[in-house]
Order: sequence, then structure tokens, then C-alpha cells
Amino acid sequence: MNPQRRFTVAVVVLIVGLVAFSGWMASGRRAPESPSTAFFQAVDLSALGSIAVHSGGRLKSFSSFAHERMGWVMGTRRFRQQTPAFTYLDLMFRPEVYEGEDIIFVKNKNLRADIRRAFESSDLYESDRAGFEDRLEGFIRWGLISEPMLAEPEVQLRMNELEQDLMRSARFVQAVNGALNTKHPGSLAYELRLVPPASGGEDEPWSSLDSTGRPANILPDAEQGERLASAWAALARGWSAQDAVAVNLAASQVANILPSLAPSLYPDLAKLSWESWYFQNKNMTWIWMVYLLSVVLLLLFLVYRWRSAGWLGLSVFGLAFLLQTSALGLRWWVSGRWPNSNMFEAVTTSAWMGGCAAIAFEWFARRTAMAKVFALTSATASMVALMSANFLPLQLNPNIGNMMPVLHDIWLYIHTNIIIWSYILIFMAAITGLLYLVHRACGAQRESLRMAGATMASTSSSTNLGTVLDGVTMALMKLSFVMLWAGLVMGAIWADHSWGRPWGWDPKEVFALCTFIIFALLVHVRLKVQDKGLWTASLAVVGAGVMMFNWIVINFYISGLHSYA
Repeated sequence: MNPQRRFTVAVVVLIVGLVAFSGWMASGRRAPESPSTAFFQAVDLSALGSIAVHSGGRLKSFSSFAHERMGWVMGTRRFRQQTPAFTYLDLMFRPEVYEGEDIIFVKNKNLRADIRRAFESSDLYESDRAGFEDRLEGFIRWGLISEPMLAEPEVQLRMNELEQDLMRSARFVQAVNGALNTKHPGSLAYELRLVPPASGGEDEPWSSLDSTGRPANILPDAEQGERLASAWAALARGWSAQDAVAVNLAASQVANILPSLAPSLYPDLAKLSWESWYFQNKNMTWIWMVYLLSVVLLLLFLVYRWRSAGWLGLSVFGLAFLLQTSALGLRWWVSGRWPNSNMFEAVTTSAWMGGCAAIAFEWFARRTAMAKVFALTSATASMVALMSANFLPLQLNPNIGNMMPVLHDIWLYIHTNIIIWSYILIFMAAITGLLYLVHRACGAQRESLRMAGATMASTSSSTNLGTVLDGVTMALMKLSFVMLWAGLVMGAIWADHSWGRPWGWDPKEVFALCTFIIFALLVHVRLKVQDKGLWTASLAVVGAGVMMFNWIVINFYISGLHSYA
């Protein structure tokens, strides 16, 4: 079998593996769920889902607020296939339904093991070993446990001990205690701040409703307050009686009354409705499936040079990019700021930036042998980014929050965007670098390459595949190298402006510098070595590995100024 045939087989195996892996992920690796109830299926919370809730210093839709709060309690799990908005109200109006149910999420696996060992020494476990064994197995796998199990003295004693370890386990124990507090009906009612301030001040906090449904603050129009109290009381009665017709009517009345209490303060209803839609549709992270289709088509073009597959793949890539642009624009509009303040936004926004760069490269390379390869790298990077956001919502939290005051600095926006743009270009370069290494591993011979990479002026359709891959890798690498350098310099300017020093040897600063050094090494090594393609591809992959370490390990596992640990 000749090298080209081997490479073809390798790419086909890659495509099949990619599709199979995507199908496995999409099939759902979720905790088993009981069937939903007839009451849930009959309740319509669409109107109530778009009302405003004041939380965390911003106004958000009830749907997104409930998504955030139920995430604190149950992680990404859903109880009986219910929406977060339904579960929030159900916990508030019918808490007895959830007594003894496994709904408290424990994120840390070591803490799960500690809780299990402690519970196995409790009297409750001894009373029904067989009955608890399957639940404990499910707890270790999915992280869900009941409040009575956590309340056992042996478990509480162990959790109190672990809470004393501030470095390793305290924050995980505190998260569990926070979940227990959050699910309490009184806490749910108190945090549901639906009523605008009577003073009309934009900086004044909003109020919740008391047990009778009346606003905690005094409204200028007492009649409106009574109408709201009556509608909310009807909602609570209907919910307790599982009367879906009464609930739907009362929910619609509440949704109509609230905006009229303070029209000048109430946010745009269309924006609230779109925010609700955005969260109900998984933050549009399902776009990864469209990118997957474009990746398959563009790989077929790369291997077989099928023109129809190439143009169809490019068209699907364009559609996916437009959808991703819509998602980014919607989040920008809803949050009122450019989306780059948390890990979810950094990953998804950087992927979009990679698409912008790929479109520009495709324009300049449209008559060369490298046409459509830049789109392939961007489609792969965006697919990986959106798959990560879709399947790892605990790590890439999609909730929208406000930025800390110290971060409101023009240099931060410049520094952050330049850095994450360079990161996605590094990842894109690693994709063609990996394809080049596979190509060489399949027996392809070393090419005679120019020092700066394959020429983009070549229009020959018979240009060697290794030359094409090397050229794309070099084009992406050179741009990312310049942007990474610029991002580091601008980060130092921002740090000096905000923190009073340009460099602090923070872990993320150090590994960003390490990534830059690797690419500087790549540039200089390429000047000297004979096998330029092999060294370029290898160092591109190593540089991407260091970058990913910086973005994943430093962000989540090593505490620092830049981390989420």
C-alpha cells in the first residue's frame, strides 16, 4: 500500500472515529431520569419564564435565573426531565415531593468517596444495606445524593473535618452546603426578586414576595400590589393542587402585572424573551453538529480532492459560522458586554474569532492549493469548542454574570481578545500539524520546503499534500506568534495599570510565556533544520499542548489571579 493510500485510510478511520465519538457524546451520558409527570407536561411557564429577576447585580429572565440556581443544587442534572424553571417553583411550592430524593449534587469525586465511606458506617445505611447500595453506586457515578443521607451524623462529622482543609476540600464542602441552603423553600422565595423598587431608583435592589404573595416593599399603586398578591396566591394554590389550568392562568397574570409596576425600570421584554430562549436552547452549543458535518466534507475534499465535497463543506462551514455569529451576538446583546469574561465565553468567542481568521485566509488563498484547508482547521476548532461547552457545562459555566470593577479596563479587553484569538490560531495550526505528522507516518517522503513554508501563490492542484499542510501550519503559526507576543505586552500594560506591576509570575502568565518561547523556538529551528515540515508540525503540536495546559489545568486546578480554581 502506497503512502497516499495509507493516509487516505487513516483519514477515513479518523472520520469514522470522529462521527462515532460525537454520536456517543450526543447520546447522553446522563443520570437515569424518571418519567416526567402529567402536571409538568400540562404547565406552560413560557410567559413566566421571560419575567425579570434581579440577581447578582443584573436583571435576567426567570428562565436563566432558575437555570443558574438549579445548577447550584443539581449541577447539570434534571429531576424527572423537568425544566429548571418548573423545578424551582416546584421546590418552592411543593418541597415535600423532593424529600428523600437524590437531588443534591456533589461535584468533587474525592468528596463523593468520603461521603460514601462515612454513610456506610451510619445507622440509616445499616437499616437497608441492599436498598442503599444502588443509590450509592449512582452517587459515585453521577454525584447526586439526598438531604437525609447527608444529614447522617457520620457524614456531617466527616464533612466538617474536610471543611477545615482550606486548600483541598473546603470549597467543595461549602458548595454542598450552599446547595442545601439554596433548595430551601424560604431561600428560593427570598431570592426570587421580581418586584421593582418603589423609589424608582436604578441602583435600588428589587424585592421578593412574602408568604401571602405581597411585595416586600410598598408600591405607589396599592391596587396593583393587591392584584399581584392575588395572582401569586392563585399560582401557589394551583401549584399545590396540581391544577395546571389555574397555574397557567395565574402565571400569565403575574407576567402581565410585573412589567406595569415600574415601566421605566423594567428591562426590554424582547431581550428577556430572547435570553429565556437562549438558555432553553442550550446556549446554541448544538451548532457543533453543523461544524461536524463541514469537517467530514472538508476532510473528504482534502483526501480525494472532490470539488463538490469541498464546496459543500465550505458552504456548511459558512452556515455554521453564521449560526455561531448569531449566538455570540445574542449573548452580547443580552449581557450588555462583549462576551469574554468567563471560561464559557472565552472558549466560544475564541472559536468564533478563529472562524473570522479562517474566512480571511480563505479569501487570500482561494486560488491556491491551500484553499478550504483553513476552513477545515476552523471548523474542527469550533466543533471541539462547542462540544466542550455543550457536554461540560460544569466546567464551562454558561451563566451570564457581571464583571468585577477592576476588569473594566480598555487594556483588559484588548489583552484578553488578542490572547484568546492567538490561542485558537495555535489550536488550528496544531490540527494541520497533526495531519502532517499522520501523512509522514503513513510513509510520505520529506518535501523540499521553503524556509517560510509553502508558497500561497501556488495554483497547482497537484501540489504535494505535505507542502499544503506545512504551508497552512506556518501561516497560522506566524500570525498566532505575533498575536501572542502582542497579547503578552498588552497584558503587562493592563496589569501595570490595574495592579501596579507589569509582571507577577502568576502561573498563567508563566505558561503563556512558555507557549511564546516554544513558538519562538519553532521559528529559529526552522531556519536551521533540514526536515522543516516535521519539526514545524511537531513544535506546533507541542505548543498547542502547552497552550491547552495553560487554559485547562491553570484555569481550573492551580489557584492564581487568572484561574477559576
